[in-house]
Amino acid sequence: MELFENARSVRLKSHLGTYLCAADDAEAVSHGYRRNSRGTVWAVEPAGDEYVRIQGQRGLYLGAADPTAALDAATPSCRVVQGVPSTPNDSAFLWTPRRERGAGCLTLSGPLGRLLRASFGETPRDNAVTLDFDVGPEESAWVVEAVPAEQAARPPPCRAQSCDARMQATAATTSDTASSSFIRFYSTKEPKTKLEEPPPTEEPLHMPARRTIFHNTAREDGAVDDFDEGTWRYFTFDEQSLSALSRRLQEETKHKDFVICRRSAGGDAPRLFPVVLDLPPGNDEMEFVLVLVPSTGALLLLLIKNILGTYANVVHHL
Repeated sequence: MELFENARSVRLKSHLGTYLCAADDAEAVSHGYRRNSRGTVWAVEPAGDEYVRIQGQRGLYLGAADPTAALDAATPSCRVVQGVPSTPNDSAFLWTPRRERGAGCLTLSGPLGRLLRASFGETPRDNAVTLDFDVGPEESAWVVEAVPAEQAARPPPCRAQSCDARMQATAATTSDTASSSFIRFYSTKEPKTKLEEPPPTEEPLHMPARRTIFHNTAREDGAVDDFDEGTWRYFTFDEQSLSALSRRLQEETKHKDFVICRRSAGGDAPRLFPVVLDLPPGNDEMEFVLVLVPSTGALLLLLIKNILGTYANVVHHL
C-alpha cells in the first residue's frame, strides 16, 4: 500500500515494458507501448487497510470480467475489463498490492489470490490482461509510475465522491459539474462527513441531457492529434446551443477567436468542417476541433461557415 500512499494517479508498466490501458469502448482493458495515451492513467482509490480499487479514465473500475469464474479455483485464467462493482465489497474489483523486488515494483492480487498479468498476442489487438494462478513474480510485476496531479486528466466524477456511495448512482460517468479538473479520491480512513453529500435534487424534465464534449485545437497546417497523443481534453455539457458551446470552449481553452469544427468520419486523413447548427438532442459524446483565427485555413473555414450558415437560414424559412 505504501507505493500508492503518495500517488493517487498512476501508470502501471508491465514486465513487457507496456502500459495497462483502459480502452475507449468503456469495457476492454489492454496494454501497449503508448505511454501518453489517455487510457494509461489510473486513479487509485483506497478500500480499507489492505485493498484498493483502480479506476480508469471513464470512471469505470478494473475488475474480473466474470466474477463467478474468478471465484472458481478450477478456472485457470480470467479476463479483466472495466466495470462497476455491484456492492462495496465486490471482490472482483478489489486489489491487494504487494511490493516486489525492484524500485516501485508490485503485484496486484485479485479474487482467490489470482495475479494480474499482461501477455502478448499475435497482434497488438490480441494483447491480453488476465488474472492467473500459475504465474511467477517476474511475469506479474508492475512498475508504478506516479502521475502528477497537474498532468492527470481525471475521469468525470459521479455525484458521490466514494465508490461505496457511487453504487447508488444510476451511471458511473454521471456528473454535475464535470470538467477537465481533477478529482480527489477520499480514503476510507478519513472522517465519514467528507464522504456524505446532500441527496441530489430531481432535475426538471425539460433540461437537456448531459453529454461529454471532447475538444482539441488544430495545428497551423490543419492537422489534429489522435486520441492516443494525449492532447485531447473534455468536459460535461448540458446545453444544445452552439453559442453556449462556444462560450464554454472559450472558458476551457482560453482562446477567444476560433472556428468550431467537426471531423469527417472515415479516411486516412479526416477533413474538418465548420459547425453551423446547434447540437443534436441526446447525450452521445461529441468531438470538436478548434481552428484558431487568424490563419489561412481558419479564414477559408470562416468563408465556408458563412456560406453554410446562409444556406441553413434559407432552408429554415422554406
